[in-house]
Amino acid sequence: AAVAFDNDLVANLTVAGGEEYATLLSLVYRQVVGATQAVWNPILRRPWAFMKEISSDGDISTVDVISPASPFFLLLYPKYLLLMTEPLMVYANNGTAAYGLSVPYNLPWAPHHLGVWPISDLKPEEQEQMPMEESGNMLILVAALYKELGDASFLSEWWAPLETWAAFLVSTLPDPGNQLCTDDFEGPSPHNANLAAKGIVGLEAFAGLAAARGDAGAAFRLRRMAAAFAAQWAAAADDGDHYRLQYDAPGSWSQKYNWFWQRVLGQRSFPGSVIAKDMAFYMNKTTDKALRCGVPLDSRSAWATMDHTMFTASVGTEAEFQ
Repeated sequence: AAVAFDNDLVANLTVAGGEEYATLLSLVYRQVVGATQAVWNPILRRPWAFMKEISSDGDISTVDVISPASPFFLLLYPKYLLLMTEPLMVYANNGTAAYGLSVPYNLPWAPHHLGVWPISDLKPEEQEQMPMEESGNMLILVAALYKELGDASFLSEWWAPLETWAAFLVSTLPDPGNQLCTDDFEGPSPHNANLAAKGIVGLEAFAGLAAARGDAGAAFRLRRMAAAFAAQWAAAADDGDHYRLQYDAPGSWSQKYNWFWQRVLGQRSFPGSVIAKDMAFYMNKTTDKALRCGVPLDSRSAWATMDHTMFTASVGTEAEFQ
């Protein structure tokens, strides 16, 4: 069965993009799956899954590592992604005592990770704090799981932390202030517009979850707030023919890859005209032959990341993607 699966995978990838594409994507497949570990949960008597940071410091189930991997799992193995999400929700929902170690989680935002491989024992104050980044990621992740699985049964048990994280976003938007985001390797970036976009998309994702629970009134209010924050965002980040890296940094720019999740979830807080303006700006960068790694992540360096570049490309038209 495994050999048949391998053959089908390579054949389908070859049809989609040729032999080099198939080779690259088969390596991607092995790396993404190889970074996870399924374990038996003796309390629930069913599996859980964890992800390891395999190219950095070995953190367990880092939320902003699971997030860029999640489209892979949503497409191929959404139930496995649910098993990966559950340990984070148990930790955030103060459910660790049943597993032999009580770790009270008292932060108003989502956790960054669970510990260092292979022990999940991280205290909240020891987290690498990324409040808006991880809160947005978790709300988006749960909304994407609901959309893909069509099952809201897990929402009741998780609702308290999800609601807390949404309230945190409301209290912080439209300006995240001086917070870390997943691009922390680039250095500090206060008033980060792309981070704020994640918070806004995350808030609208939570509105969808409220609707899934039958609370149409809350869903309407949350969507209205998300749209209002997006309008404030567009005014604060506007820099003529594009939107800034930071609200307070004229002349700067960045890929707004967090819009990817608005498209995946079928949301609309950010108007198409806003997205189209930034996409046109990125297209101008594709003709710069000095940029060997493609369109940079932002204006601070020539660095690019494959995952988020693909997210950005997926936001635009088919021609822009190609």
